[in-house]
Amino acid sequence: MVVVLGATFLLTVPRAPYPKGQIPDAVVYITAKQFAFAQSLQPVSTDEEFGNALGYRAEVPVEGWVEFRVTSLDVNHGVAIFDPDGKLVGQTQAMPGYVNRLFVRLQKPGSYTIWCLEYCGTAHHVMQSGFEAVAQKLSSR
Repeated sequence: MVVVLGATFLLTVPRAPYPKGQIPDAVVYITAKQFAFAQSLQPVSTDEEFGNALGYRAEVPVEGWVEFRVTSLDVNHGVAIFDPDGKLVGQTQAMPGYVNRLFVRLQKPGSYTIWCLEYCGTAHHVMQSGFEAVAQKLSSR
């Protein structure tokens, strides 16, 4: 049993979907706070920065490596990214004091939706955001 598990580990881990040493084509910071997601091209660490970032909708390149740096200012949140057809393409946790890095290669142009998948309070069901996948690279990081 140990041999089978060891062999499985050695054969699958090197094929993990994350790029090795590759610089992402776009980096988007996603910060969660009851009951909204703020997107930014820079880290968001204060309530004021969070308020300033609300309403920004990132544009990321189709077929490029996109890195989402995800954190929370208050409680744990589940961050799920759905493509224009409603298919889940990536998921991670937003946790206070920690940044999770989620790498995805988006296959389709269009509007992607971000939903909170971890119950975070009474208005959890309205916690969503979104971004656009376009045929061009982000102009600045």
